[in-house]
Amino acid sequence: MDREGIGKVRRAELLARLSALEQQIEAQEARVRRGREMGWEVTLSEQRLRTLQESRDLYRSALKHLLGDDLPAEARPVDRAR
Repeated sequence: MDREGIGKVRRAELLARLSALEQQIEAQEARVRRGREMGWEVTLSEQRLRTLQESRDLYRSALKHLLGDDLPAEARPVDRAR
């Protein structure tokens, strides 16, 4: 595999990791919502959610720096209320 092919594979891997992180965030948001509905203490769940969101933002920033305009629209920052 040539350098360009390896670069494409690496890019796909990085985007897949970002997608997996997004899925973890969605699942954690659901846990926090459900915990609130049940009246449970959700402080630790909220902390984990914030940590996941911060990780996503840092990862996305690094990808934007590496890929520039090649970063797909679905991987671009999303304005979410925290």
